[in-house]
Amino acid sequence: MNTTKKGIIILTSTGLSAEPVRRAAEKFFDSLPYKSVAIVTTAAEGKANNKYSKLAESQFRELSFDVVDFIDLENNPQADFTKYSVIYVCGGNTFKLLKYARETNFKDAIIKLLEHNGIYIGVSAGAIILSPTIQIAASVDPEPNEVGIRNLEGLGLINFEICPHYNPALEKELVVYERATTNKVIRISNSQAIIITGTEQKIIG
Repeated sequence: MNTTKKGIIILTSTGLSAEPVRRAAEKFFDSLPYKSVAIVTTAAEGKANNKYSKLAESQFRELSFDVVDFIDLENNPQADFTKYSVIYVCGGNTFKLLKYARETNFKDAIIKLLEHNGIYIGVSAGAIILSPTIQIAASVDPEPNEVGIRNLEGLGLINFEICPHYNPALEKELVVYERATTNKVIRISNSQAIIITGTEQKIIG
């Protein structure tokens, strides 16, 4: 569920690197009135210099995007996202990403993007923060909470949790987590994505 009922949300493990995900995204890109993307590097180690940040940049340039900008919420809290048709949020530390997403009111930027029929692409941590909670990042194959946040409430733009990079070795932990929390968790492998258009969602790949 996309709570704005507009725009497109693509939740991934590896961004545009999986061919089925790239093909699906490209179809949506073709209908954009202008091709400009903000690549949010806040969670990534090394920020814009991270190899996956650089890879995303090259992928968007290959897809004929005219504007490809790196934005770091931590160091650019006043960033203006209104000129972009796509916001692409890199993976990395989920806790760090949520901290700065909250502090910069990033949720409003996402909502405005979607209300103008833009596209949000979340990679791993960038997907997890849209959930009602990021508790899964602390409980299943847990990440270090390197910024020490205690409130794990997510942005709440979707009504389920997501387990990116899913493989069967995580299933036992996930079942225990689902039983303990009664939260709905959708699993996606590195080659899959969840695409949400309005109230419809499907898994591809």
